[in-house]
Amino acid sequence: MLAGLDLAIVNSEKLERYASIPEEERRLSEDLLWWRGEDPIAAFTAHFRARSPKAAVIERSDLTLDERLGRYILEGTKEGLYADLDEALRTSRPLAIVNGPLMAGMDEVGRLFGNNEMIVAEVLQSAEAMKAAVSYLEPHMEKGDASMKGRLVLATVKGDVHDIGKNLVDIILSNNGFEIINLGIKVPPEDLVKAYKEHQPDLIGLSGLLVKSAHMMVVTAQDLRNAGIACPILVGGAALSNRFTRLKIAPEYEGLVAYASDAMSGLDLANQLVDPERRATLRERLGTEGAALRLDAERKAAASVGVAPVAKAAVRRDHAVPTPPDLKLHVVDNYGLDAIFPYINPVMLYTRHLGFKGRFVDALAAGDARARELRDQVLAVEDVMLARSDITARAVYKFFRSGAEDETLHLLSPDGGQVLESFHFGRQTVNEGLCLADYTLPRAGAAADYVALFATTVGPGVRALADEWKDRGDYLRSHILQILALEGAEAFAELLHQKLREMWGIPDPAGTTPTDLFKNRYRGVRMSFGYPACPRLEDQAQIFRLLEIERNIGVQLTEGFMMEPEGSVTALVFHHPDAKYFSLSPDDAEKLQQALDEGARIGAAV
Repeated sequence: MLAGLDLAIVNSEKLERYASIPEEERRLSEDLLWWRGEDPIAAFTAHFRARSPKAAVIERSDLTLDERLGRYILEGTKEGLYADLDEALRTSRPLAIVNGPLMAGMDEVGRLFGNNEMIVAEVLQSAEAMKAAVSYLEPHMEKGDASMKGRLVLATVKGDVHDIGKNLVDIILSNNGFEIINLGIKVPPEDLVKAYKEHQPDLIGLSGLLVKSAHMMVVTAQDLRNAGIACPILVGGAALSNRFTRLKIAPEYEGLVAYASDAMSGLDLANQLVDPERRATLRERLGTEGAALRLDAERKAAASVGVAPVAKAAVRRDHAVPTPPDLKLHVVDNYGLDAIFPYINPVMLYTRHLGFKGRFVDALAAGDARARELRDQVLAVEDVMLARSDITARAVYKFFRSGAEDETLHLLSPDGGQVLESFHFGRQTVNEGLCLADYTLPRAGAAADYVALFATTVGPGVRALADEWKDRGDYLRSHILQILALEGAEAFAELLHQKLREMWGIPDPAGTTPTDLFKNRYRGVRMSFGYPACPRLEDQAQIFRLLEIERNIGVQLTEGFMMEPEGSVTALVFHHPDAKYFSLSPDDAEKLQQALDEGARIGAAV
């Protein structure tokens, strides 16, 4: 700490959640750490000198029954919960307990998460406590009792297999008074229309991870409108934005469309949408936002008229071309998960998926209690995965001779005489004028060049186990399992890419660490279709053909060109010493697609 603290030794099992510490005690502690006020030591010791070691127990017993019930939810604990529920049942109806103190606890969880005082893992633990409480009360409810703010039909859109974010929405909203009809993954618009007519929901929720899914939401909105449906829609996903929602999806739908950046913002929006007065306010705000974004888009479009594209990048060709050891197909079965887990990027695992605030690795090294608790929870799920025969890591890879022709990358037979597959890439018209084909020598040249293709997967038993845990209320373990499979496949890709560089004769420098790999401190680059430099998921089909992925490692390609199991990765690997990640602009990606569509039309006509 800046005030000079070098080390603090604590018993992490006895620590309270930060949000549960009384505000006065937080202030006194922070004043001491940051040396605020005239004499923070005196103030701190004066307050705590009078407290006995059992003060926390006494404080809990001094709370009212309703306050204690709300505290169980806030702290995500079941210790003492059922006894207090029995006490509450003596004077209150079960539904009143749910809608009163328990829901008040969940409301406080939402407020604290919004203020960055709780993380995703803690929210899931609170949801576990809420589900346990409601399940305990359900046998005491009378027929017809229901604690429901509204009904939501929830789905991952057609072609998309990703459901981690959708399941978080399911967990959070179902434990905050909403009935959820979860249709699962790869849901076509016609199934949503059917579900709407059957369940008559108050809201529809659409989820999708990649850019292609965002465009599928546009199609889905159109189909819902054509079916005469106009109930509010919530949309969310990693590749989605409020701008895309307002400019692309909302204009295609008669009803209100709102973008949720995460599950908790989805809850807030859902609460607004089922309240007529708040919904009217939200409609007005979103209308104003949409008008402003449309005006901004028109201004940018006008400013770009007549602007010449940048020159084609001058990527050097004087580098030495490494030769791979062979051009054979290699299949890796049952690779050790214990060797893969250390390659998982902690930023992705703990910060992005579990919501840890700050630098996780530094916090863990410093003995931070929250970091240690999260690490232990992840290790426990890793142990389960290691013990199961239906959760394994598999991979397939192959080096190919290659050659470029303008913006096209040809993968060739070993002698270079036959084109096996061709990938057509876009070129930047802004920034550096780069194209992925620049990273391979021209096919017309005398020298041979090479690329590698690979696929990795962790599964296939992950989804079944995650669903089993989720159904019985083990929300955090279910979430950790899914993200370990997802990030495990990415980690396997990192590990395999490192081994490919060794095989290629361009090994990493001695002392290279996983952190160096996460920061791309090595020669070359690997690209996955859907990345900004190669946004077309359709090109996955060629990798699947070349590597016979489904036959060799059991990964399937959906009609939307996404992979199942979800924890799967494909990649195209370049060795060029100047290769780097870059992005095509939306206009450049659209031009690429238009050119390919036009080529397909000409080919069909011929």
